[in-house]
Formats: sequence, C-alpha cells, structure tokens
Amino acid sequence: MNTFFQDYAAAFSRFDVDAVNDLWAYPAHIVGRGKRAALDAEQFRLNTAGLCAFYKYQGMAKATKRVLDFTPLTPSTACVRTADQILDAEGQTIMAWEHVYLLSDTDDGIKAVTALPDNELEAWRARGTPMGAW
Repeated sequence: MNTFFQDYAAAFSRFDVDAVNDLWAYPAHIVGRGKRAALDAEQFRLNTAGLCAFYKYQGMAKATKRVLDFTPLTPSTACVRTADQILDAEGQTIMAWEHVYLLSDTDDGIKAVTALPDNELEAWRARGTPMGAW
C-alpha cells in the first residue's frame, strides 16, 4: 500500500496528470461536504490538472503521503487513511491534512476508486485559499 501512495505523491510532485490518472479506476468517485461526483477518465483528468495548477500556484515543489490506517472492507476493497503534505522548494510544509480513499484490487492492479477530501478541503478553506466549488 505504501508503494501505491508513494507513486501517487511522486506523480503529483511532478505535476504528472497522466500518472495520477493511471492510479484510478473509472468512474472515479469524489465524496465530500455532502456532495458527490462520479467522473469519467477525461473529467477526472481535467480535475487533476486543475488540482495540479492549484498546488503549483500555492508553491508546491513536492507532495508526500504516508499511510496511517489500512482497513480491508471486502476481499477486493480497502479503506486507507493517509497523512498528506505539500512542501515548498525549501522543504517547508505549505499544507498538511489527512485524506481517506477507497482502493480496489482490479484486473489492472490496485486502483483508487473513491476520494473523501473533506479534511483537505477544510484545511485550504481555513487557510483562506479554498479549492473550487467544493
């Protein structure tokens, strides 16, 4: 599981939208603040590009993720909670939060299927830099 999230953070650190998208199964689900979205690959790509642009604007030079909790839900699905940080070029923390994902063991390997970004959304809002319409 750590390898999956290290790859995820590395892709964001490179602002590599395609690599991020390759770690997801579609439709991708985002559930937060009482809202829900099911995105196909192209919609998710646009969302990821917007997220990368937002992080870059905030000064991100590197993203990190550390698995805090792994809970199997079914033989092929697990809930994973991560500690996330984005760092500037000097290695200083710009923002940190905990994130929750549902992962699924698919024919193409482990893929993220749902993100629960409430904590990240709240962290950015509290900082005065809210993320989009969420």
